[in-house]
Amino acid sequence: MTTVDILMPYYGDDELMRTAVRSVLAQGDPRWRLTVVDDGAVPGVPEWFAGLGDERVRYLRNARNLGVTGNFNKCLELAEHELVVLMGCDDRMLPNYVGTVLSAHAAVPEAGIIQPGVRLIDAEGRPARTLVDEAKRRIYAPKVRGRRVLAGEELALSLVRGDWLYFPSLCWKASALRGVRFREDLRVIQDLALLLELVQRGESLLVDETVCFEYRRHSGSESSTTAHAGSRFAEAEGFFLETADRLRGHGWHKAARAASLHLSSRLFALTLLPRADRDGTKALVRHAFGPRTVPAVTTPGSTDGSDYTDRLLQLEQPLWKRVLDVQAPYRWNVRRLFGDREVLDVGCGLGRNLGHLAARGVGVDHNAHSIEVCRARGLTAFTTEEFAATEFARPGRFDGLLAAHLIEHMPRAEAVKVLSGYLDHLASGARVVFICPQERGYTTDSTHVEFTDFDGLADVAGQLGLVVDRRQSFPLPRFAGKLFPYNEFVLIAHKP
Repeated sequence: MTTVDILMPYYGDDELMRTAVRSVLAQGDPRWRLTVVDDGAVPGVPEWFAGLGDERVRYLRNARNLGVTGNFNKCLELAEHELVVLMGCDDRMLPNYVGTVLSAHAAVPEAGIIQPGVRLIDAEGRPARTLVDEAKRRIYAPKVRGRRVLAGEELALSLVRGDWLYFPSLCWKASALRGVRFREDLRVIQDLALLLELVQRGESLLVDETVCFEYRRHSGSESSTTAHAGSRFAEAEGFFLETADRLRGHGWHKAARAASLHLSSRLFALTLLPRADRDGTKALVRHAFGPRTVPAVTTPGSTDGSDYTDRLLQLEQPLWKRVLDVQAPYRWNVRRLFGDREVLDVGCGLGRNLGHLAARGVGVDHNAHSIEVCRARGLTAFTTEEFAATEFARPGRFDGLLAAHLIEHMPRAEAVKVLSGYLDHLASGARVVFICPQERGYTTDSTHVEFTDFDGLADVAGQLGLVVDRRQSFPLPRFAGKLFPYNEFVLIAHKP
């Protein structure tokens, strides 16, 4: 007997979660099993599940918070039955959901993904309509009467033009999901990345127009999008350009062009402009009207593996960079800023700036592969784990600290936490320099997490108790950062 494995990653509003669970319990077809994976610590939730008394319901609470992507990946690991649903903990199944997807699967068993009919509800559970969802229905979704199967470039093209699917309502063949994971480097667009990966592997999608699922669209979601417009749309920009490169290599040139243009994402950014604050407006405009070129080098998923080190090495190779000595102005600036100070270079990478500091610099980085490259170049560098045991890890040892192209790779709170661990190694009056890419440079690397301008850098400095001395756009004036990928925000501060 085919069973639908309903996996529910849970974090947040416990009442909405309970409503979602009740909608599963109310299914007309009994061929289901529900697993709720709790990534929070709301009191009373374990007891509520214990009181359900239904052996088809399994409740697990994570020992530590895994985050959205981590919890989704854990759910994937728990799938045991032939069909799988990754249901949102604030959505609702209609009583005919399980019966509908089982019927669709029986009709087209080769389809790896099933998209049933979905209707929209608001935060209170009332019928809703939004501009985003009307665009999905009228512009991007294919026309379906009854059932329709989509696959190959046709499916990829429709998804990169505008993701018209409702991910929490999808039913998957477990065999299609075997061996795949949600990408840890993506925070917003993980679902589309997973879908496109499966489409390129040859999986097909069955669309069944029978309405059997209610997707909850929160009124706060748009404000959240606007508040985090910089990181959200920088992530989207990098993802679509990377995807265009990958689709082109797959021979799907129409889909690659659509991904490169990513018009729906740009239009979405424009719809948020009326509610955006000053920083959000800049990010939205940048995404909506920014360049549409594909980067020559595909960015890896994170900064801690050998693939990231290999990418940095690859970016150093072009002959023109070596002939023209493109590092000359940056080398001059770093040496001018620090003079004869002994400097701790936090997040030193391959040692580009560490080399500029010559014998006066000591580097530290979490990527052991990059540290190996630094040492091969004759530089003094350690992994974050090694540094604490060295002669350099003593109070007041350095009179300078450099964090170049580090802060944008993590949420700001995490950047403050990382840098605070090195403050004791600085002498009183030590110079601290933060460097981050400006707009165009930020979009060239999908491992960038949070766009950080002068105000953002000043906020980091303030939280660390540093005194800001001055700000500098380098090597060109500030306006150039929207077009020139190597323009940088430079903030100079000191430890009191």
